[in-house]
Amino acid sequence: MTRDDVINAAFRVWGREFYKTTSLAKIAETLNVSKPALYRHFSSKEALLEAMENRFYDDYADVIKPIIVETLKNNNWQERLLAMVRFITSYFARHFEYFIFSLIKLHEKKLFFSEALKKRGVSFTELGRQVVPDQQYPSALFLAGVTSLFGTALFHKQHRKIFRDGSALLVDGEFTEEPSEEELRYFTGVTVQRVWQGLGFNRAVIDALPYTKLENLSAEKNLRTQTAGDPLLQAVAGAVAEAGPWDASMETVAKRSGLSKSGLYAHFKSKQDMLSRLFMTEFERIAENTAAQIPLGETREEQLYLAILSIAGYLQSRTEILIALDWVRIQRLELDLSVPPTLIDFFAGLNLTSSGTSSDSPEEKRENISQWILFLLVTVLMRRLYQEDTETGRINNDSLRKIFRFVTLGVEGLE
Repeated sequence: MTRDDVINAAFRVWGREFYKTTSLAKIAETLNVSKPALYRHFSSKEALLEAMENRFYDDYADVIKPIIVETLKNNNWQERLLAMVRFITSYFARHFEYFIFSLIKLHEKKLFFSEALKKRGVSFTELGRQVVPDQQYPSALFLAGVTSLFGTALFHKQHRKIFRDGSALLVDGEFTEEPSEEELRYFTGVTVQRVWQGLGFNRAVIDALPYTKLENLSAEKNLRTQTAGDPLLQAVAGAVAEAGPWDASMETVAKRSGLSKSGLYAHFKSKQDMLSRLFMTEFERIAENTAAQIPLGETREEQLYLAILSIAGYLQSRTEILIALDWVRIQRLELDLSVPPTLIDFFAGLNLTSSGTSSDSPEEKRENISQWILFLLVTVLMRRLYQEDTETGRINNDSLRKIFRFVTLGVEGLE
């Protein structure tokens, strides 16, 4: 058993359970050695995690450097951007363990690719300026990256048969099979197409939209429809925003709500029931607010923009819900909280289409669209919320217009 054997086993064993636990005993069992034998190579679990982090960044930097050199030879910024999306999407679709590690463990340490890769000779900040001259927030590079991340997560969930309860279809402790080259090419192509053309709306129609009028109508409607939520669920949301859904305890929620722990169980059967009630209630409220905007728009393009305005407005007025949803986005792929039917029906009524995967039903494709738009908005809003150069953390209408143009037209509409 070598040091590399231990690192490989850690990526495989902890990754397939999404790092719910990081037990050295499980690695020892996989390698058929005793737990003390692991300490010959690593003094602690933390030392092993640090070695995994270094392996991830070293491998990624080695592969991406020549891709960057080749990409920058192209004079068209949109083609440069698509080349980077094609590489990143393909890389993380092929390396499931690295994808899960970057999604969960690296975020826990508040590490970002740009900082760690800069030490390895890859400056993502400078690369961003070279690949995409547009730096107005959110940049085209950021929107494309978020879309690639969402697509990769969806690809792994579907391909590796990760179920709603977090379990996966495993044989002898491993995923049944690796994706074929044909599946990888198809998925990468679909993702690049989404980044390039979005939902494929008509450019002239999007250009001519009465944006200011719609923004004013939406703001007035939001003021009339937003009401205070259930105080108990607000206490749950506060606890989740502070600690995350997997560390928020019933005791914390009870303290925030002024109830005893036993009194809390009179409202929720379990912690899982509490979390499900919170998220599904908030999704329903988002759906209700969005549905209330529909009569304000005369065309599907206007209605879609109003939906984006409504969702963004709601989340920015409820930052604890925004943070709680962000925990779900980054921490656990297996917490499969379905988008409410009312919201899916809204998007279905707009006759939106999605490439998805070849086996997706029309209903699944519509759900994927609604999830993508929600994912995009939550990610953009959270990034702005944590930036130091803004006092309120809110994004303005210019940024929302840009998100809308990206959703409908892709980077082709961000010239």
